[in-house]
Parts: sequence; C-alpha cells; structure tokens
Amino acid sequence: MRSLVFGTLLILLAGCGGGQTAQLKELQRAKAGALNVVLLAPGDAIKQGKGSFVVEFRDAGGMLVDVGTVMMGASMAMPGMAPMFGSCTVTATPTKGRYDVASDLGMAGTWRLQIAWDGPMGKGSASLPGSVL
Repeated sequence: MRSLVFGTLLILLAGCGGGQTAQLKELQRAKAGALNVVLLAPGDAIKQGKGSFVVEFRDAGGMLVDVGTVMMGASMAMPGMAPMFGSCTVTATPTKGRYDVASDLGMAGTWRLQIAWDGPMGKGSASLPGSVL
C-alpha cells in the first residue's frame, strides 16, 4: 500500500511538473495596448548562437491570452556598419498565450526583438531589447 501511495504521488508530481516555465526568468516586459509582452529565458540572458526562449502575452490582470500568429525579428545595431540580423522562429505551445522561440543570434550584446501578432486580440506589435550572452 505504501509503495502504491508513493508511486501515485510521483506520477502526480510529474504531471504537475513546474516544467520549463518554473525554471524561466523574466528578462523584459513591454506594454502594447492592453497587453503585456513578456520575454522569459532559462538564465539571465538569451543564449548566443542557437538557443531558445519564451515569449508570453498577458492581460492587465496577468492572465495569459491567446494572440494567434506571432512573428519575431531580431537585429543588432553595429556602429558604422549595417545592422546584424538574427533569426527567431516562433511556435505556439499548448498553453494559450505562451510561445516558444528558437533563435540564432550570432553575437553577444543587446539585440532588438521586434514582435508582431495577429489573432483573437487583434493585430499588434512590440519591440523589446534582449540581452544575449
């Protein structure tokens, strides 16, 4: 009986799993109309080179909201040169309002992330600085 209770508890804990979101740290937040656009990553910055991070859309009460299709671009100002561009591929997660981003940002520094969406909350955009290390 004791092992059954212990096994059930382990299954419940795995199912609840704080998962990736529990391990993420908020890096930036921007207000865009009625929405807050929140940038989250596993550490203190976005990873240089190939990496991943999360972008969330929250209403004024802090609840996640579905914004539909999300697109993201990344650029870095280069003094005396043309800007450097990186790639960001956004994928919706099963949690409405939370999107995974696969990135390839070739240099450490501050990147400008341009985020646009089109869906249930209408069309919108925001621009956030993203620290890359």
